[in-house]
Amino acid sequence: MSKRSLLVVLGVLAWVGVGAGEASAFSVTYDQKTTQGREVTQGKVSLKNELFRMEMTSHGQAMIILHNASGTYTVMPSENMAMKMAQLQPGQGAVRGAANYAQYLKQQHAEKIGSETVDGHACDIYKYTDAETNELTTAWVWKEKMFPVKYEIEGKKSKTVVELSNIKLGAAVSDETFQLPAGVQVMDMGAMMGM
Repeated sequence: MSKRSLLVVLGVLAWVGVGAGEASAFSVTYDQKTTQGREVTQGKVSLKNELFRMEMTSHGQAMIILHNASGTYTVMPSENMAMKMAQLQPGQGAVRGAANYAQYLKQQHAEKIGSETVDGHACDIYKYTDAETNELTTAWVWKEKMFPVKYEIEGKKSKTVVELSNIKLGAAVSDETFQLPAGVQVMDMGAMMGM
């Protein structure tokens, strides 16, 4: 997986990230298909408050992206190895969005531009320029649940399309879901780059 692809995946996770300090636990699971140019990545995502986990296959290799209280990691189970990412680019942490998506759209000054049915869900379509990345984003938001089912990000060099399916809001997700597998060797990329 290229560094750019990894950053796109982390950015995608951040886009449906969660704000801290919610009164009650927010959780959701869904399947995610990300298309960037000819590269298509499919994964399964679990979110619980500020924690996330995405299991995916990229270029034939299974990997897991985890964000927990100790940091953000890319885990390669077949190699029993994990890379800790010291610092993410703006907008690539689990910071806001999913727990109160209406509020997120308001903060982004999103404009409703239409309605459409996506994957059987009646959606309103919103367009806005992301305050952190300055990229034009179009989101198809499931009216009944006020949760995105699809969005497109117009990047400087390419467009990224993210489609969510099998969305289960309020899914039971245990904290253990976000822990590194036992015995995995961790390489700290931030410390290595700082040498």
